[in-house]
Amino acid sequence: MAELFVEFFGEEIPARMQSRAEQHLSNALAKALEDHQLGGALIRSWSGPRRLAVAFGDVTAEQSAQTIEKRGPRVGAPDQALEGFLSSAGVTRDQLETRETPKGAFYFAMIEQPGRQTADILPDVINTIIAQFPWAKSQRWAKTQASWVRPLQRINVLLDGKPVKGYCDLGGGEGITYGEVSHGHRFLSPDDIPLNRDHQVADNYDATLAKHFVMAHRGDRQAEILRQIDSLATASGYHIVEDEGLLQEVTGLVEWPHAVMGQIDSDFMTLPRDILVLTMRSHQKYFALTDASGELAPAFITISNMAADQVRDDMIRIGNERVLRARLSDARFLWDQDRALNLNTHANKLSGMAYFDGLGSVQDRVDRIVNMAAQVSDQIPTLASADIATAASLCKADLVTGTVGEFPELQGIMGGHLAHAEGLGEGVSTAISEHYKPVGSGDQIPSSPMGQALALADKLDMLTSFFALGKKPSGSGDPFGLRRAALGVIRILDEADIAIDLMPLLGKAKDELVSFLVDRLHVYCRDKGIRYDIVRAVIKTDQPNHHERFDILAQIRRLEETSRFLDSDEGKALISGWRRVNSILESERSKSKTLTVDAVNASHFADPTEAALYDAATTLDAASAADDHTRLVAMANMTGPIHAFFEAVKVNDDDPMIRQNRLNLLAGIDQAMLDFADFKVIEG
Repeated sequence: MAELFVEFFGEEIPARMQSRAEQHLSNALAKALEDHQLGGALIRSWSGPRRLAVAFGDVTAEQSAQTIEKRGPRVGAPDQALEGFLSSAGVTRDQLETRETPKGAFYFAMIEQPGRQTADILPDVINTIIAQFPWAKSQRWAKTQASWVRPLQRINVLLDGKPVKGYCDLGGGEGITYGEVSHGHRFLSPDDIPLNRDHQVADNYDATLAKHFVMAHRGDRQAEILRQIDSLATASGYHIVEDEGLLQEVTGLVEWPHAVMGQIDSDFMTLPRDILVLTMRSHQKYFALTDASGELAPAFITISNMAADQVRDDMIRIGNERVLRARLSDARFLWDQDRALNLNTHANKLSGMAYFDGLGSVQDRVDRIVNMAAQVSDQIPTLASADIATAASLCKADLVTGTVGEFPELQGIMGGHLAHAEGLGEGVSTAISEHYKPVGSGDQIPSSPMGQALALADKLDMLTSFFALGKKPSGSGDPFGLRRAALGVIRILDEADIAIDLMPLLGKAKDELVSFLVDRLHVYCRDKGIRYDIVRAVIKTDQPNHHERFDILAQIRRLEETSRFLDSDEGKALISGWRRVNSILESERSKSKTLTVDAVNASHFADPTEAALYDAATTLDAASAADDHTRLVAMANMTGPIHAFFEAVKVNDDDPMIRQNRLNLLAGIDQAMLDFADFKVIEG
């Protein structure tokens, strides 16, 4: 058994692509080894700005010999067909076997195929992986015809510490001969690094590259960055503003991370926090800091790709402070320019901004949101209709501001800051700043009731507008983010505990929209950890009648209540009893195709258990208009009477009148339970 080590080295790989590329290289090479029966177990993988590498242990030195069975022509076939088969299989007539098959007798050849050396197989494997690598974007360079994310310069392949001979043809007369030499840090140690000093390259790879100022392993670099920024921040009495996305990006930008703290001029600290943080993050990749009170601190941390050196650190700090000063000067100019006009003035420009073909301008969208917000607020009496109308009419005004033009990520947020600066009130400004929320699964819903209502109006307008145009999601395609909008509506209604009827809000495409929302609701509830069969039972996939109430919160609460009940001993006992009821009725329906159900006549009871079951069923009927908990309690109270009934009487009594009355009783119970949920799909 040997170790296989592969390294691709070249120009800088975009930071956002490195982690996925590392995973793909590991998976692709593992599959290739398995397909060629070469063994292999992943030891470790690496990714960074200029390299991807992977090591596998327990790789065989050669393939095992194989016997391949090949079926030839039918016995009795023309000699020409038989000779052709012998020639293609490389065997003689006396080496053939004759076997009977369901389709007759056929000739078979057993071909012994010797195993190939692993070193001879690897070039095709590596070159195929390179040719089929799924980069999001790639390029060609010089005279090459092959493409890679950035110019590929070296391919190092070592088996058991020895270089594998190979050549990757890039086309145009260009190519790369496999080697055994890596390379150090571009500035701190621009030296070649021999890799074949030991049979176990992977054991020494990290330490070898570290001597040349390259921290090769992504996880190690990330941990080191966190350690350094936390140490710097703590020493100054600050805390890091958590930013996982920035951490991942910076990890992919440097090979030898070194944290340096800089200062922000006090003049800029009056800017809104979002502008400060986003300017540092988006343009400069700086980590923001907060003080002990949680306020933004006048400092930042940058991660350089250099070794620690006091003189150089001072130069890096001064240079970054100067660049940040210029960036923040631009941001302050835009902020001052934007707040010189009130939001109404900004909003007046929205009619000149196109939204989508068939849906008019952004102002047309705002008008629809205002109308939708009014309908939503009508169902939430605690909301001030005048305030939500103001927030709705101004929620898109910041789209024409210079600040949002420079920082698109601040749309909505900047509108909230401008509303606050204008003195429109905390409720209005908060609603505007939060109305895009939640923007993803990891985001929070709006914190204020007005923000929640405005966010609902915004997302419902998207859904109704695009569905009316027939632009609904298909397959995995969802270019307008309608699944995300639907999930946002569901999350807001659930997490904010808002009970409203969506039916009058869904417009012309309500049939399709109800089905779409119900489908999203299924996914949402399963993601909450509720059993799939219970979700199917409670949330029916068929859309309700147009005149019925479509209350998502009520469906979720019913599901949660039912899930807790069915997971309890009481619930399991009820399902057992109901199955006895349902199976009798299904048996009768299978016999007569139709089961006529009439009213139960108490005078026809022949046993006390019938009266007890009838009383329990009457209580269940009376609870049909009650809350879900009351209905479930009424169902649970039927478990005992159901089992007692079946123990005491025979449903198919010889007296047809008694038999029909008992079937009527069971049918009423069955229907009352199925009206609540489709218990037929409950498993177990």
